[in-house]
Amino acid sequence: MNTRKLVLFLIGISFAGVLFGSEEMENRVREIAHMLRCPTCQAMSVKESDAGLSLNMKQRIRELLEEGKSEEEILQFFEERYGEWILRSPKKEGFTLLLWTLPGLIILVSFLILLQYLRKRSRETAGIDTSPLSKSELRQIENDLKQL
Repeated sequence: MNTRKLVLFLIGISFAGVLFGSEEMENRVREIAHMLRCPTCQAMSVKESDAGLSLNMKQRIRELLEEGKSEEEILQFFEERYGEWILRSPKKEGFTLLLWTLPGLIILVSFLILLQYLRKRSRETAGIDTSPLSKSELRQIENDLKQL
């Protein structure tokens, strides 16, 4: 009786290991597929697409993972076959590095221009005489108010 329980326990553990292993494999396939652009669909990742080519690509990702390939090697595999456009997030080197940094540079330059404008503006307002009114000026204002 104890042997039977032990065998059932071992079978259950091996089944759970296969189940969890395949779930982990599917998660990795989905992560990598999300990094690739679907060649037949517009603006969709391989993960989101149900096109035949995307299904084949997911299967190929799974096979490459089973062969022990790393994420970088798999992405390189697809980049060699389809070109850099297959990557949803282009590499940050060469011309694309400029594209990645350009928004930050525009914000920085805009901030510096705004800062310079505000400094110039504060210098202009600093030159205005803000001394208290003289007695004659106060009388003139009172006379003007009375006439209204």
